[in-house]
Amino acid sequence: MNSVAIRKRFLDFFSGRGHAIIKSDSLIPKNDPTLLFTGAGMNQFKENFLGIKKNLNRATSSQKCIRTGDLDVVGTTPYHHSFFEMLGNFSFNDYFKREAIQFAWDFLTCEMKLAKERLFVSVHNEDEEAFEIWTKEIKIPETRIARLGDDSNFWPASVRTLGPNGPCGPCSEIFFDQGDQLYPNSRKHWSQDTSGRFGEIWNLVFTQFNREENGMLSPLGSKNIDTGMGLERLACFVQGKRTNFETDLFEPLIAHLKKQMPDSPSPETLKTVCAIADHARAVVIGISDGAHPTNEGRGYVIRKLIRRAIWKGRTCNMTMPILTPLISTVIQTLSDAYPELNQTEQSVREILNREEQKFSETLDVGLKLLSELTVQALKRKHKTLSGEDVFRLYDTFGFPDELT
Repeated sequence: MNSVAIRKRFLDFFSGRGHAIIKSDSLIPKNDPTLLFTGAGMNQFKENFLGIKKNLNRATSSQKCIRTGDLDVVGTTPYHHSFFEMLGNFSFNDYFKREAIQFAWDFLTCEMKLAKERLFVSVHNEDEEAFEIWTKEIKIPETRIARLGDDSNFWPASVRTLGPNGPCGPCSEIFFDQGDQLYPNSRKHWSQDTSGRFGEIWNLVFTQFNREENGMLSPLGSKNIDTGMGLERLACFVQGKRTNFETDLFEPLIAHLKKQMPDSPSPETLKTVCAIADHARAVVIGISDGAHPTNEGRGYVIRKLIRRAIWKGRTCNMTMPILTPLISTVIQTLSDAYPELNQTEQSVREILNREEQKFSETLDVGLKLLSELTVQALKRKHKTLSGEDVFRLYDTFGFPDELT
């Protein structure tokens, strides 16, 4: 089943159960200056969760998201991305834990045909209600359920100690076991396995408390459901792949990038190729939604992603330009859900091509100067460059400090 069919199957499943299908919000959040980018499906429903808007009882969406907290590991792990699509279903003072858990189980096992014995679950260690639903109603053996603390199974994780004040609650995560065949050296208890064998597939957040000024959690009058499941991860498991980068969402991009290399990629170089493919998706969608590369705010994030991708491509001796030729392929893989990408393709191409040319020139000048500064530092038996040199590289020549 390809990603287009998976996305449609998800939305149709929840539409058939009384959920309004809501179009993805822009990556640039509306009326929320606290966010640089939309990073979760629930962002556009904040007023519904707070009870300010009462136009929906149930909703479902496939939301474009950008997150950069895990940027350094993108490409090195099976599942991390800077841009991804979050599939979600939401309840605003309508159904709660029992229905949310049953919906998730039915979708994964009946619609997606994932084997029941390969699904594992975590619940908050104080959430007896969720634990009993999973064990007594869904009939998952206790050996496949992990009871974990706030760091893993409460949203927000730091709410009890640090805040913020406002709605919060425990969550239940669903994991898929990739099996011994793909991960033969996994030996730890499943909840402590960090190999990637047990991939988190879905997070069900049960918003049932209000965190008050004194740190106390009081029950909310209206309880809500907020869930999130990465389309890329779901596609990986449904399509029987080891990593998200082997799915139909990435395969055309990876294939193109391999052709830009003089030699076949090594396992280590392939990680770099995966990171470039990821960054290409993020910058194309980001620019299309109006986040143009600049030196501040969300524009700086886009510029940073572009520069990281170009630098990584240069280290693999790829033919320049690197990102601009990927634009059409990115759009082809996503335009079924986001047809507006076709309308912005030309402007994205112009912006990205200009940015690539500019940064390639910056790299040539900066690398030459960096080499000279390094030689001088070694002659003086210094093991580091001075902060002054690093700043001059950035301020005068536009050479990013992270590359230095």
